[in-house]
Amino acid sequence: MFRTTGTGLTTYRRSLGLLPLTNDQSEIEFMRTYIGHSNYTGGILTVQKRMSKGLTMAANFTYSSYLDDDSISNQNNAGFYANSFHPGVDYGPDTGYDRRRVFNGYYTYDLPFGKGHRFSTGNWVDRVIGGWYTSGIVTLQSGLPLIVTESTQVWGGASSTITATTPMIRTTNRADASVNSGSAGCTLTGVGSVGTTAATGSGLNIFADPCAAYAGYRYVQLSSDTRTGYGNPVRRLAVYNFDMSIGKDTAITERVRLKFSVDLFNAFNFHNFNTPGLSYTSPTNFGVITGTFTPANRTNAARWIELGARIEF
Repeated sequence: MFRTTGTGLTTYRRSLGLLPLTNDQSEIEFMRTYIGHSNYTGGILTVQKRMSKGLTMAANFTYSSYLDDDSISNQNNAGFYANSFHPGVDYGPDTGYDRRRVFNGYYTYDLPFGKGHRFSTGNWVDRVIGGWYTSGIVTLQSGLPLIVTESTQVWGGASSTITATTPMIRTTNRADASVNSGSAGCTLTGVGSVGTTAATGSGLNIFADPCAAYAGYRYVQLSSDTRTGYGNPVRRLAVYNFDMSIGKDTAITERVRLKFSVDLFNAFNFHNFNTPGLSYTSPTNFGVITGTFTPANRTNAARWIELGARIEF
């Protein structure tokens, strides 16, 4: 038995196609920096209908890819590489920005009723049927990358400075999460068992078979892997939203106008679920959906209706 150290160890590891590092190095050495590497590519398709006959419409579709090394969140905040001897080990789709497909659209439409429009009675009825309008905004987004994590000890020890968890290696080809109802988790291992129907929970899981999904991951192997699980992530659930407004603008006199509106946020009451827990060290929560996503400017995720009235004089 022999032990190779120093330059000899580096040469030996390179001859085997392995990275020139040891557990001791990755445990005690780290680099904090503003330097990072990112790569964005994308294409945008935009269509627009200019105002005619009271209708305006526009829509755009973006297909893109955003890859980075997960080192820093922005240029104003220095971050740590998970492994300073191999900065590219976490290179892959960014978990906060890599939405591959995004569709946005809007419309405004003045209904063709009342004075000066196609359908007009020429009398007081125009005040009742005229002045109506509607508008809407639709947003459709594919899911962000979703990472199954293990602890910080993957690189040889739990550093008190580097606190980010490490993405595990996915060995299956499942690409996207979905909403699966009636999940009871795994009877023997308890994977995905928290929040199941039997436990008076939602019974929803992003995996049809939590046991098989859990078994489809393995720990990062320092001796052979050149990248962590960032390179092959599952995709989160897609996000859907449609906001619309219906209103009426009525001239009471030449100087006084009355405006009334009904604004509907998430008009079709889409269920956009929160990201589930995917820590490999907490198997009972694995993939369990526990709630819905609430936008920052709202107090709940369900359909929200606002009524408004305004007098102008």
